[in-house]
Amino acid sequence: MLPRQQHVLDALHACIIACEQLAIAGLDSPELQRGVRLSRDCADLCRLTASFVVRQAEHTVHILRECAELCRSCADECTQFSTEAARHCTETCRRAEDACRTAFVLPTFAP
Repeated sequence: MLPRQQHVLDALHACIIACEQLAIAGLDSPELQRGVRLSRDCADLCRLTASFVVRQAEHTVHILRECAELCRSCADECTQFSTEAARHCTETCRRAEDACRTAFVLPTFAP
């Protein structure tokens, strides 16, 4: 595996964990409900994206683009809250967004 791919996988893995932690922390909080939904979606898409990256699937570039968008949306939502879980989610989503955006312009992930 190339270092670029490993970088993307590491960022996605961290994002999955942070998003799952936010979802668990916010389950009983009415004001976090949109954030909980977005973080679950983000974690799911990061998992799918990681599997595409690992197997170097033909449409990886498309999944990376969508994952970057969802990570951005999730991070934007999380910035509205002051919990430690939300702060951590914001940071890891931003890193995953950046990793996905920079990866899909690299020839490694081109179809």
